[in-house]
Amino acid sequence: MRVLAVLLIASLFFGCQKAKEARALKKRHHDEAVPMSGMLSYMADAASLVQCEGGEKFVVKFKGDWLEVERAYVSMELKGKSVYAEFLGRLEPDTTDGVIRAGLVIEEITAMRPDTSCGR
Repeated sequence: MRVLAVLLIASLFFGCQKAKEARALKKRHHDEAVPMSGMLSYMADAASLVQCEGGEKFVVKFKGDWLEVERAYVSMELKGKSVYAEFLGRLEPDTTDGVIRAGLVIEEITAMRPDTSCGR
C-alpha cells in the first residue's frame, strides 16, 4: 500500500512539473512572437501565409493558436481562398516534406478580414 501511495505522489509531482514546464515554454514562445500580417489560405489540411511585408510565403504550422485560426477560417466558408490576417507570430524550422524551410507559428490571432488584403 505504501508503494502505491509513493508512486501516486511521485506521478502527481512529475505530472505537475511537466505541466509547469509546458506552461513556461508556451509563455516563452508567446513572448518571442512579433506582430505580423499576411494573406492566409487553408485547404486539405495545409495552410500557408504570404506575408504582407516582403511577400514571403510560409508554411503555417498547426501549433500555437492554430485551432482558433482554423475555426475562424472554416466559419467564413472561404474554401481555400485567402483571407487577410493580423497576428503575433514566430518562425521555426519546418521539415514536413523533408525540405527544411521557415515555418510560421501563429501564437495569437488578432484579426481575420475576408474583405481586406495587404496594402488596403
